[in-house]
Amino acid sequence: MGNSLEYYQKSVLLKALPLSEKVVDAFYQHPRHLFVPEYTLEEAYADHPLVLYNQPPFTSTISQPSFVLRILDLLKLAEGQKVFELGTGSGWNTAMMAFLVGPTGRVVSIEVIPELAQRAAEILQLRELTNVIVRAGDGFEGAPDKAPFDRVIFTAGSHEFPFRVFTQLKEDGWMVFVRKTPGIHDTLELIHKLNGQPHVVTSVPCSFVSVVRQKGGLDSKDSHP
Repeated sequence: MGNSLEYYQKSVLLKALPLSEKVVDAFYQHPRHLFVPEYTLEEAYADHPLVLYNQPPFTSTISQPSFVLRILDLLKLAEGQKVFELGTGSGWNTAMMAFLVGPTGRVVSIEVIPELAQRAAEILQLRELTNVIVRAGDGFEGAPDKAPFDRVIFTAGSHEFPFRVFTQLKEDGWMVFVRKTPGIHDTLELIHKLNGQPHVVTSVPCSFVSVVRQKGGLDSKDSHP
């Protein structure tokens, strides 16, 4: 007999701890395996990335679960906040953020791969999340019509700093950005916006897929779960 869901979830939490109680609640509220139905329960909770889509030039993965939870903790999401996410992927991170900002908050997530955007939107709709907007388009453009944002999170890495997205972040807001540097590992940066300027507060070695830009810019058609 295989291990139970509770066993796999606890194994993830043990690797991710310490975490805030709210992030743990979000993890249980939106079980990871529901967002990757193509994988077994054991695979879904294994502490490594899983491939969601691989048709060049597009590649998408869902990051290892313990790392996703640590990143959520870094953002310190609160009730009523508005969040911008580049890279919807499976929609799992999107769902947990929607839980953390609550019904008075909003998560705007942009996915460059249309098939993944549609799939994530459908799963989020099944989860009855009404405070999420999913768009298919170029996340590097941000979502100026929904700005300003209290928080910004990148789930893909870039050599170029996203100044257009940064301008959509509120003063005193926080951004998680993944910086790619040739020849060395990626770096996850927690950035605080002070006096209109980015200040890196925390940096952590990591590995993420690269941001892929979409020709023609942002498709502004919304998908409301």
